[in-house]
Order: sequence, then C-alpha cells, then structure tokens
Amino acid sequence: MSDFLHRLNSKTLAEFLEATCDAILIASSAGKLVYANRATQDLLGYSLEELQALDILDWIAPPYREGVAQHIRQHQSAPPGIFEIALVRKDGSRRHVRYSLLYLELEGQTYAAAIAHDLTETRQTLRRLEALYQADEKLYASLELDEVLQALVDVSVDLLGADKSCILIWDEAHQHLITRAQRGFTSQFVQVMQVYAGRGLLAHAAQSGETVVVQDTYQDERVARHVTDPEGIRAFMHIPLRLEGEVFGVFSVDNLRPHTLGPQERRAFTSLARRAALAIRNARLYAQARGKAALEERQKLARNLHDSVSQAIYGIVLGVRTAKAQLARNPEQAPAALDFVLNLAEGAIAEMRALIFELRPESLKQEGLVAALSKQVAALRARHGLLLETHLGPEPALGLEAKEALYRVAQEALHNIVKHAKARKVYLGLQQENGTVQLEIRDDGVGFDSRRAYPGHLGLVSMRERIERLGGQFSIQSSPGAGTAVRAELHLPQG
Repeated sequence: MSDFLHRLNSKTLAEFLEATCDAILIASSAGKLVYANRATQDLLGYSLEELQALDILDWIAPPYREGVAQHIRQHQSAPPGIFEIALVRKDGSRRHVRYSLLYLELEGQTYAAAIAHDLTETRQTLRRLEALYQADEKLYASLELDEVLQALVDVSVDLLGADKSCILIWDEAHQHLITRAQRGFTSQFVQVMQVYAGRGLLAHAAQSGETVVVQDTYQDERVARHVTDPEGIRAFMHIPLRLEGEVFGVFSVDNLRPHTLGPQERRAFTSLARRAALAIRNARLYAQARGKAALEERQKLARNLHDSVSQAIYGIVLGVRTAKAQLARNPEQAPAALDFVLNLAEGAIAEMRALIFELRPESLKQEGLVAALSKQVAALRARHGLLLETHLGPEPALGLEAKEALYRVAQEALHNIVKHAKARKVYLGLQQENGTVQLEIRDDGVGFDSRRAYPGHLGLVSMRERIERLGGQFSIQSSPGAGTAVRAELHLPQG
C-alpha cells in the first residue's frame, strides 16, 4: 500500500481530493485556511477566496467555536478524533457535520486537517420521520373533527418547522373556503379569509387538486399581497386535502422568510396531509354516528354497552371480592393491588352509567330534561366540589331533539367551566317565558374575550350550531376576569 501511495503524483492526489463528496480542508496553526476542496465550498456556500479571507471560527456555529479553537491551539498534542459540530453557511443557515481531525507536519509547520461529512439531510429525515410518528399520535388522539384539524396545524408548526399553518374547508354550495383551524395567524386574517378564500391560490388548490408552492411572495405575481403581507408571510405551500378522491379542503403551511421547499420537505408535509385525511375521515364518520341520522345506531350501542360491558365490569368486582377472600392464607400478597382494582372497577360502573345516559336520547324522553340537568349538576358537585346554584322550572314541552340540544349546550358549558374557568360559583337556570324555553349557565371564573374568534374550539361552535339549527338564539358573554354567561333560547311548539 505504501509503495502505491508513493507512486501517486501530486496532480492525481489533488484530483482525488476534488472529486470526493466529503469536505476536506486544511488550516494553519494560526487558524487560516490553506486548502479546501470543492465539496467544502459547496457545503459552506463560499468561494475558496472568500473562505481564505475568513478566520475558521467565522463559519463555526457559536456553541462549537471554543472547542474548535482549543483543538487548533493544542496542535499535535491533541489526539485525533471524530467530532460533531454545526457550521454556518454564507446565507446564515446551518449544516451539521461529523468530522475527523488529524495533524500534519510539513516543512516544519503544523497543520490541522479535517474531513467533514454532512449530516444535515440525514438529521432532517430522521426528524421528519419522528414528526410523522408523533403526528399519527396527535391526529388519532381524538375523533372530534375540529380537534383533528387543530392537531394537524399544531404538528406542522411544532414538529415540521412551519411558522404558521391553517386549514380551510371547501364549501361547494357557496364556492369558497372556510377557516376551521389555524396556528399563528391573527383574528383579522381569519376574517379576511372568509371574504377572500373563494378565489386566488387557495381556491385554485381546492378546485384543481394541485399543490401550490410559493418560495417568495415578493417575487410571485400570483400572490395576493394584501392578504400575505399583514401576516408577514414570505413563503407558503397549499396542499389539497382529499377524501375518497375528492378535495374537501386545503392545508396551508407558511413561513415568515423566503423559503425553498426541497423535495424531502414537500414529501413530509404531503405525507402529513394524507395521514390527516384518514384521521379526518374517521372523525367525520364519528360525527355522523353522533348525528340525528345515526340515532338508531347510538341507541343500539347504548344497549350493547349496558348488556355487555357494564355486566363484565360488575363481574370483575365480584371476582375481585371472591379472590380477596380466598387469598386470606397469604395476607401479605395481593390485597393492596386487589383493592386498587376494585376501586377502579366500581368507578368504571359509575362512569358507564353516565355514558349510557348520554348515549341514549330516549332517557331524556323518559326522565325529562330537568332530571337530566339535575344529574349533571349532582355529578359535578361530587367530582369537582363546585358550588352550584340551580333554578330549574317545570319540564318544558319540547321535542326530543330540542331537549337534547339544550342538554348538550349545558353539558358543554359546564365542561368548559370545569376545564378552563377556575370558578367557585356556578348558576344553572332553565325557565319558560313568553313562549320560549331559556337556558342560562353563569360562572364567576377567569372569563375570556368573547369578541375574539377562537378557531379550532369545537365546543363553542357546536353549541351555537345546535341552537340556531332549531331556530333558536344563542349568546356567550364574557370578558377577562369577569366570568362567563352562556344563554340559549328555543321556542315552545305552537298549540
């Protein structure tokens, strides 16, 4: 091998160094570059002349500069090794490399020679794969459509590096897009999109099914700058969302700086959109199952839960009690674990009874809305220790659908109080006046700005939709520090 190397002339060796894909660079003990091959120039984005005019530490990322400077100062006293650092390119972006370092003696001078392998693409690929795995967890964590949509935009920002993201759903009847989830945008943007989203590149993506990519909004004449500029958007990609071959919406990822979306990055966002489409389909099926058209299926599910699951849990309780008695010979074993399981099983029966009530709308018909609300109040008092004042009048003469709508509004409002309000006192009232049934839920909690839009909050939207679909009126009044009041009103049937 040594004889062969001796026969290599300098020209052949230079050609070999220039042809290699890894960056090879040699620096003097003063920290000045004396050689860099073509791969080094491509890696850093500088010409050879520019690199030689800089100090080596100028293109080492700040967290790694002291370590590199120490290696240079130590010269040959430092053992050769393999290290990982980040380099700063001419355009300000970073590249992560693994490099091996050794020291050369030439004509009485010591030089540091490094061979660097670019890890950036590998790291980005692994990061995107990890992001997609985490995305699957988030997208399938809920069966509520708006929660799935919100998870999609959160993943694109938190895990895949977008600065902003939104999802708009195509309304075929009115030929425009409606914002259903967003991350990073102002409320003004949401309002503008309700007017603008029937045309432009977003509508083109929805109608044509083609992905739209803009790398610099200032350089692309197709862009509606009056929409993008107020949000600081300089680059974006609009990806059609498809279900069973039909486009039903657009997934938009946006950046605040001009951004070249490479093939891998495009594939990552497109893959995320496809995953989301499957999760959205499941959420839609679930929503249909909860709707009026699936009332019969829900009743069947409730009967199955009652006949099988709750009986099974009851059997667990009996089995645990029996096992506990039989284990009297070994008192040091199992009782603690059995007590724990027993408590879980008994609690599961109580929760199952509540679930069965919610899944069976005929319970409202049999027991009435007032009784259903009373059960909700009793459960909240027991579970959360809230001071609940109620004023429930006589049972209203409403149909089952109207009773269920009021019950669900009260249920959602009370759920929000427990989850968000930090309230001490809650009032729940159900009154009849002037041919209407009026439901009111008030709390003395932290409140919020009810004048703002809250995209992605399905509860606030669904309460209003339930009441207004039946021709009623719905309102939410709240401000920070002043509590919240939810009111719903439905008309009693004539005659």
